[in-house]
Amino acid sequence: MDCCGHEGPGGGDARFEVKKVADGVYAAVAAPAYKVNCNTAIIENDDGVMIVDTHSKPSAARVIVEKLRAITRKPVRYVINTHFHWDHWHGNEVYPATYPGAEIVTNQITREAMVMKGLKRIQDHVRQVPGEIAKLKADLQAASPSQRTKLEADLRLAEAYLGEVKALKPALPTIAFEETMKLYRRDREIHLLHLGRAHTAGDVFVYLPREKVVITGDAMIGWTPFMGDGYPEEWAATLDRLAQLDFTHIVMGHGDITGREWLGTFRSYVHDMVEAVRQEAATGATLDEVKQRVTAKLAPRYEKPFSTYGDYRPWRTGVLANIERTFAMAS
Repeated sequence: MDCCGHEGPGGGDARFEVKKVADGVYAAVAAPAYKVNCNTAIIENDDGVMIVDTHSKPSAARVIVEKLRAITRKPVRYVINTHFHWDHWHGNEVYPATYPGAEIVTNQITREAMVMKGLKRIQDHVRQVPGEIAKLKADLQAASPSQRTKLEADLRLAEAYLGEVKALKPALPTIAFEETMKLYRRDREIHLLHLGRAHTAGDVFVYLPREKVVITGDAMIGWTPFMGDGYPEEWAATLDRLAQLDFTHIVMGHGDITGREWLGTFRSYVHDMVEAVRQEAATGATLDEVKQRVTAKLAPRYEKPFSTYGDYRPWRTGVLANIERTFAMAS
C-alpha cells in the first residue's frame, strides 16, 4: 500500500503517508499535527490529476505537490474542496500557482460558505494565534524538562503557521455545481455529489463507481466528528444516502483508509447520540445533566472504536461538544 515517504522538504508538521487505494487512486493520509491537516486524495486520469482537499496551509500543499512528482508527470487539472473548513482549503493557492489553468471545484453552498465564513475565519486565525503563541511561551517557562521538547516544537509550529496565515492568498473555487457534477475521462468516471447536510451544509462526496471508492471529507473521519458547523439531526440520513452507493474503500477527511464497516459504526454513533440527547432533553434535563447521562450511555459502545488516535482527539472531549451542539438544536 505504501507509495512514498512521510514528509517532503520543509514539511514541518505536514507529514503524509501516501497509500494506493486503486489503480491511479491514492490517499495521502495526514499524521496528527499541531495544526491539523486533512487527508488528500490523488486521482490520476488519462489527461491529468485531480486533487481532493488541500490542507491547512500552503506549505502542506507543497509537500503533496512534491510527492506527486514521484507518482506522475501529469499536471493537476482539478482541485476539489469537500467543504469550507480551513484545514481543507487553505492550501488551494498552491495548485494554480504550480499548474496554471488548474480549476478549483466545489458546490455552490460550500463556495458561498467560504466567502461568508471562511474568509472571516482567516482573519480570526491572524488575531487568535498570537494568543496561542503567548500561552505556549508561558507554558514553556513553567514546563518540566520532560515537557519542554513538545512545547518547543509546538511553539515553532505555531509561529510558522502565523507567518503562513498572514501571507495567505485565498484561492476560491472557480467552478461551482449544485447537486451533482460528473466528469467522464477516458479511463474513469468521477461523480461529485451533494447528498445532504452533515458536517456542514454543503459537504461534497467524491465517488469513483468503477473503482468502488468514495472520498467523504469530514462527513466521515477516524475520530469523533466535529459538529460545530454541522447538522447532527440530518447527518445520519445523509450517510444513509451514501450507503446506497456501491463502494468498498473510504478515504475520509482524517484518519486511515477504511471500509464500509466504519460507515456503520460512524453512522450509528451519530444517530444514537442524537436520539439520546432528544430523549433526555424531552424530560426537561439541563445541558449538564444531558452531557453526563448521554456520555455514560454511549461510552460502552463507542468510546473504544473512537479512541484509535488516543490523546490527539479524545472521545470524551468530542462527545461532550457533540452533545452540546445537538442539545442547542433540539431544544
